Amino acid sequence: MTVGLLSPAYPRTQALNARRQADASHLASTLEVQRAMADRIYQVRMDLARSPEAAELYLDANPALREAFADGTSLESAVIIRNMLDGLQDMYFLRKQSIVGDHHWQNWVAALGPVARISLARKIFDNAVEREAIDPEFAAFVQPLFEGGALLDPKKT
Repeated sequence: MTVGLLSPAYPRTQALNARRQADASHLASTLEVQRAMADRIYQVRMDLARSPEAAELYLDANPALREAFADGTSLESAVIIRNMLDGLQDMYFLRKQSIVGDHHWQNWVAALGPVARISLARKIFDNAVEREAIDPEFAAFVQPLFEGGALLDPKKT
């Protein structure tokens, strides 16, 4: 009789576990696709920065950035900083969803702090915000860092 009473619960438990497994698999696939796309974007940016002709065309199309490179700073430096911003943006949303652990979150925040004090980093950030190239929620979140403040943990807010 006990087995008869428990038998309807067994398929439910199995279905719940199958759903959790499917959700985890979907998340893993989504993260892998996003990582692959981020790698492609990084490669395109580096190709752009390493080609003098392409870099010139890019700066002609973005006059606000051209002035940032008047002192001889390389476009390659800007790509590195922009990729750090994009990485922090990814980390922000993953942390907000409780996917990124404390160690990785702290590592990114610690790395970006000194970068935010570089005047070129502020120009790149402002340019990205102006062009709506980063998420407005993330832009509002990271703004205090460029003003000398600290970042809050999105997981805890």
